[in-house]
Amino acid sequence: MIAFAIAKRIFIQMFRDKRTLALMWFAPLLLFTLMYFLLTSSGTDTTYKVGVYNLNPEIVKNLEDNHINATVFSSGEHVEESIKNNQLVAFIIQNDTTHIEITYENSAPAKRAVVRAKLQGALIKLQLGALTSLGQEAVMANPSLAQAIPKQPTINEQYLYGEADSDYFTIISPVLLGFFVFFLVFLISGMALLRERTTGTLDKVLAAPVRRWEIIAGYLMGYGFFAFIQTLFLVEFVVHVLHVTVAGSLALVMVITFLSALLALSLGVLLSTFAASEFQMVQFIPVVIIPQIFFSGIIEVDTLAEWLQFLAKFMPLYYIGNALQSVMIKGGTLGDIGNDLLAILLFISLLTVFNVLGLKRYRKI
Repeated sequence: MIAFAIAKRIFIQMFRDKRTLALMWFAPLLLFTLMYFLLTSSGTDTTYKVGVYNLNPEIVKNLEDNHINATVFSSGEHVEESIKNNQLVAFIIQNDTTHIEITYENSAPAKRAVVRAKLQGALIKLQLGALTSLGQEAVMANPSLAQAIPKQPTINEQYLYGEADSDYFTIISPVLLGFFVFFLVFLISGMALLRERTTGTLDKVLAAPVRRWEIIAGYLMGYGFFAFIQTLFLVEFVVHVLHVTVAGSLALVMVITFLSALLALSLGVLLSTFAASEFQMVQFIPVVIIPQIFFSGIIEVDTLAEWLQFLAKFMPLYYIGNALQSVMIKGGTLGDIGNDLLAILLFISLLTVFNVLGLKRYRKI
């Protein structure tokens, strides 16, 4: 069959191109590893440096017990200079028992939020301590009050999805998995077909008695094989090396990832027909790929405006990210992601048809 002959030629070319194979098979592993260390280094033990003046010593102690390095200043003047010179996140001044003034450096809003939360927690702890002392004094004065004080209930926390120590990487790893496969396969397949067209290889194929669908089938089988190997490498690496928890079926994760690669392959082949050079192929990335990232699950689509939720339905990465998150995080089954898989297969089918029709611009057969 001619399609198999085209696929065989692609096999030989790809195995000779070691750099392309490395980019397709090993680059995702390196990128995923980097993202793993970046996102799992959550910084829960990070110490934030603040300056304090005339602050209640108990509040200072509570802050330092919660990873806040409180430097006591002898004056509450020149706050801005103190923040700049000492690289403080904030400067806290207590004017009296009922009023606290805090000045934030505010170049990193996340640090500001942490300091604010820990200060509020310290104040609440101080108030609870005072109330506890009052209660104990009241009980000592009137022991019968002890029976009227309700006991503090114990809290038993349970999680429907994930575990208590689930971090941000665990939540976002399905999205990263689908995106890396989609992006690299899109780039490599598009560049490869573009190179064949610009070097005249595609013209030679079109000169043979071969149908358009056989050409597209050959490319899909040829590059699909390497995409399948990429899927095996990446999924196995993520699960067994980085120890990312998969609540559902690992085989189902591989199926979704492989379909993601096929979808990217079809899209890359299609867009390569509209590019005259590698630079023009790269120009499609900010137009076609980057907008999809925001609908892939990094931002919860359900929280967006209605027109953005409607727009998400036309983004392939939306269905890929949704399916992977359903299986890897929620333990979804084939029935749970059936609509997502149908959408992915529909995109692949439409793009394949467009690819066959797109070859008309080179030869009508």
